[in-house]
Amino acid sequence: MNLQAQPSLGRRRFLAVVASGAASLPGWNYGWAEQSGSPAAPPGSGLRNVLLSSTGGDRATGYVMSNKVVRRPGQLIATWLDSRRQNRWAAVDLTTLELVRSGPVGPPGVDNHCGSAMTSGPDGALHLLVGAHHGPFSHYCMPPGGNDWQRVEGSQEAAWSGTYPSVVCDGNGTLHLTYRHEPGGHDAQLHYCRRPPNGRWSPPRSLMRSAVSEHSWLTNAIEVGPDGRLHVVVSNTLPAPQAGNAARYYGASHLYSDDFGDTWRQFGSPQALALPVPGAELRRIEGDAMPPERTQREYGGPRGPEHSYYNKILLSNPITDDRGRPWLILHNVLAGDAELYRHEEGRGWTPTPLLNAVRSVLPGFDIRHCGQLSRHRDGTIEGVLMVAPPDQRGWGPPGTELVRFLASHQGDLLQTTRVRPPDPDTPHWLPSIERWCWHSHFDRPALLFTRGQNAGGYDHNRNDVNTEVWLQIG
Repeated sequence: MNLQAQPSLGRRRFLAVVASGAASLPGWNYGWAEQSGSPAAPPGSGLRNVLLSSTGGDRATGYVMSNKVVRRPGQLIATWLDSRRQNRWAAVDLTTLELVRSGPVGPPGVDNHCGSAMTSGPDGALHLLVGAHHGPFSHYCMPPGGNDWQRVEGSQEAAWSGTYPSVVCDGNGTLHLTYRHEPGGHDAQLHYCRRPPNGRWSPPRSLMRSAVSEHSWLTNAIEVGPDGRLHVVVSNTLPAPQAGNAARYYGASHLYSDDFGDTWRQFGSPQALALPVPGAELRRIEGDAMPPERTQREYGGPRGPEHSYYNKILLSNPITDDRGRPWLILHNVLAGDAELYRHEEGRGWTPTPLLNAVRSVLPGFDIRHCGQLSRHRDGTIEGVLMVAPPDQRGWGPPGTELVRFLASHQGDLLQTTRVRPPDPDTPHWLPSIERWCWHSHFDRPALLFTRGQNAGGYDHNRNDVNTEVWLQIG
């Protein structure tokens, strides 16, 4: 079955675009090295690649909200969704790069939206939530020193009609979960629940109600800071009547909690939010104005990977630095651009543009959906971006590539590299960068990604397309 999303990008044009920037990238520093004898990584890159599966699904390593890589002493644990909608996992030895254990976890999902999310606890236990598409999540745990996943009692209390789990564990061992609640496929809400150590999942609470009723992404990722503060980011689509009756404005918002999720606030507003807060009442990261470059005059279009629905994929996951400042990537899919934001006390949200850095290694390319963020032990910020030529505007078309970048504590861009050599016919996409964990440090995050075709999106949630699942270890 080959449900390719869009016509293949012309190889001659693609290679011409790539070649035009070869001089700007000494050594072609894309860090590509396989165990099978393909070209070695450039000196000093330290990047190694491991093929985990050739039977991944077309959403194998999606979505941006769900962390899919954690580590334990001497190993990385990764999870992905295969072409039969079965969640799978593998343990990779960090020294030999061998797969030391792998297998399925949980029941098969109803479609390709049912991938898992993972996190680790301060006791060394790993937690995994098998996702759903408008259904309950299933909770599994791998105890310290264990070699397989165990079903947690009462695990299906973790969501009501949920999609896209995002889970973190704080320093006390409490799990915090956010997800999209959208019964009937419309009127999306951001839901939150938590589970104390050895306890049960709390009933979900609605934190935010979308201001538009149509089927929506919320990119509902959660993070916990070094001080225990919880950070949640959410895409905030608004009606834009000034641009037309069917117009939409694509913005984003941030919420935080200093009391383990009991009350939620926004920067600049000391009072607690009355929950669920309407999206139209939330402050926006990009500012209070509604600029035309974030506004689409006619929302809609044919079902498929270029539908306006995908213009709502605006946000990376949030991360926090040693000072507790939240960082995130905010996209403008309409413009093919993105900025790295950090919140500064007294200054608010401060952006660093990312497009020029991408074009230094892939001239002419635009930034598309699903950036992700992590950090290094020394505090360096690391991100990964999905990029594509400007005429490839859909969700995961052929020619999509991945670019990793490094930034300083001040937001200055330090380095930009490709993840793989460009391929005009096959997308490299759906990145899942290993999230920083305050009780399990690492020098540099690993990166999980999918190499293979998008089956079409939006109308092809059940398909048999096989993809490759790769793990890049630094």
